[in-house]
Amino acid sequence: MNLIFCIHNHQPVGNMDFILEEAYERAYMPFFEMLKDFKDVTINLHFSGFLFSWLLENKPDYVALLKTLKERGQVEIVTGGMYEPILSLLPQEDGTGQIRMHADLMEEVFGDRPQGLWLAERVYEPHIPLVLGKAGISYTLVDDNHFKAVGLTEDDLYGYFTTEHEGHRLSIFPGLEFLRYAIPFKPLEVIDGYLRGIEKKEGDLAVFGDDGEKFGLWPGTYRSVYEEGWLRAFFSYLTENKDWLKTITFSEYLSNKPAKGLVYLDCQSYKEMGEWALPPSLSKEYGACVSETGSEKRNLLKGGYFKHFLVKYPESNDMHKKMLSVTKKADRNGEAKRDVFMAQCNDSYWHGVFGGLYLPHLRASVYEHLIEAEKRLDPEKAFVTASMKDINMDGEDEAILSNKALKAYFLPREGGVLYELDHKQTSTNIMATLTRRYEGYHDKIKVASVGGATDGTKTIHDVVLAKEAGLDRYLYYDWYRRASLIDHVMTQDVTWDVFYRSAYVEPGDFVKERYVAGVRNGKKSVNLSMKRQGHFWKDGQGIPLSIEKTVRLDAEESALYVDYLVEGEIREPFLLGVEFNFSFLGTGGERYMEIGFEKLPLTVKGIFRSSRRVFFHDPYQRIEPAIELDDEPLSIWTFPVEVVSLSETGFERNYQSTMCMPIWKVDLTDGSKSIRMKLHVNGIGSNNHLQ
Repeated sequence: MNLIFCIHNHQPVGNMDFILEEAYERAYMPFFEMLKDFKDVTINLHFSGFLFSWLLENKPDYVALLKTLKERGQVEIVTGGMYEPILSLLPQEDGTGQIRMHADLMEEVFGDRPQGLWLAERVYEPHIPLVLGKAGISYTLVDDNHFKAVGLTEDDLYGYFTTEHEGHRLSIFPGLEFLRYAIPFKPLEVIDGYLRGIEKKEGDLAVFGDDGEKFGLWPGTYRSVYEEGWLRAFFSYLTENKDWLKTITFSEYLSNKPAKGLVYLDCQSYKEMGEWALPPSLSKEYGACVSETGSEKRNLLKGGYFKHFLVKYPESNDMHKKMLSVTKKADRNGEAKRDVFMAQCNDSYWHGVFGGLYLPHLRASVYEHLIEAEKRLDPEKAFVTASMKDINMDGEDEAILSNKALKAYFLPREGGVLYELDHKQTSTNIMATLTRRYEGYHDKIKVASVGGATDGTKTIHDVVLAKEAGLDRYLYYDWYRRASLIDHVMTQDVTWDVFYRSAYVEPGDFVKERYVAGVRNGKKSVNLSMKRQGHFWKDGQGIPLSIEKTVRLDAEESALYVDYLVEGEIREPFLLGVEFNFSFLGTGGERYMEIGFEKLPLTVKGIFRSSRRVFFHDPYQRIEPAIELDDEPLSIWTFPVEVVSLSETGFERNYQSTMCMPIWKVDLTDGSKSIRMKLHVNGIGSNNHLQ
């Protein structure tokens, strides 16, 4: 009998050096230091391109060890998309381009061109054989879940299958879920019993493929895998049982064994991904069904579809559609294309047991590389443009204003909000924010143990830990997108506290509602006009109220000028708040805000005295946004927008943005109300004017 053992090591583009260093010290290095002592154990190995490039630069001795293991036949190198994209989210040309880039690097370092591919998150769609075939790939690995979803049983899966799309043939190996959950968590006798059971059924092959980080980086695993000796015992077990259980490479097995037959798989990933992709309430129900259903009927349960993450999280869709827009323009510019490829790294586009989309620095990395790509494609001379275009593919036009300093995106259909503001000098989208929303796992927070440690016998799917007590105190959910230029029409008795908790009702119907929009282009400036004929609702009656906001961008400035005009028939004072949200990746260090002349940390919450200026300093993104107001507000409200999310180390509180909202008391008894403001973004160390 044969065992294919495949390790996938990955770190997302934009992850910090100290995280990579920890992963290296706790997982990547000790695993292969131990493997070299067991010459009869053969594995298959994939490193994502960002991580491997870091290793080449920072750990040359480690790469030399990998080459030694490869040369003595212990390791087969498996390729993938260079920056670990989900191939089904990409244009086919980008998919093949990423694979070729990674395969080129592997061939350069290890001497042979890989023939097999690690499919990121095992997200499979029927056209994948075509993409892989065009890139010269002959085999890949998915989960047994893919095969069971089309009617096969585990007893059918002790081998490999072939499939095709438009005549492009592909061999597909099914990774076994039992092994994925058992290694390195279960006692060896349990794993031995399972493998001997396959042999008794005359099964010829068992395939394990999973993350290398589970060997030391996942909670509790460094102690169990290395200090308590699980991995050494496992390698010893494989060595001692090599007479009946042979570790083998994918290529060797393909060369000596025929396929079990033809198969056609549908859109699938591993079973947990099907749970995470569902809407939150259904995700919770699906998880309960999976855990309660017997093994045979469990195979009939199908979860969500991976691309639904783009619907579940509009912030993910924003990044994805921006990427699709930029990659079309970058086809003839190699440097811009590489930046696009880096922005295609999958982690930021979804969320499950890993932080993913919820990690601000990963979203910032996507925008950084997309903005870098766009900068390479911008005209050399100063310019300014305005356009209406359906960027996010929802059937409605967005408004885009751009010059050499800024690029601003607006949603007229959703309150006329400013949802992306790219500062090109620093390649920063200062509005890469995230909405506070309900997740199915929030119900588990009250029972999560605080500061506890796992003993390494549970996978990250089973561990329920919290990084701090009282996280349920932060479970507030927004009813609108956390963007900027959000127009809140409120009664005078609304308090900061109910606003913070989103526990109030607005009499105005402007947030999330449609504004009629149009753009006007000029040689030196462009204008976007957005207007809503709305209402102030009182006692079931809608009193006419309109808000018009005009946004101007000049060719030579890094600023947006915004003019508000409020008109209506309401004859009692009300509050108008214009909400801004800025993403600073964190609240600590040397970051701060100034309201008037008062310097405040970004952790501050509350109501502050009237000021015509709010200033932010973020030396880490090298930006200094500021709001300047011609009409002095009544007060300024602020708080950090924080979410409670799940990561591999447990539940944690994550900063997403800083909310800042000037509040005006508006009385239309004597006529309309006009407000003028300027939003400018300075790059630290620049004169902020285009030359």
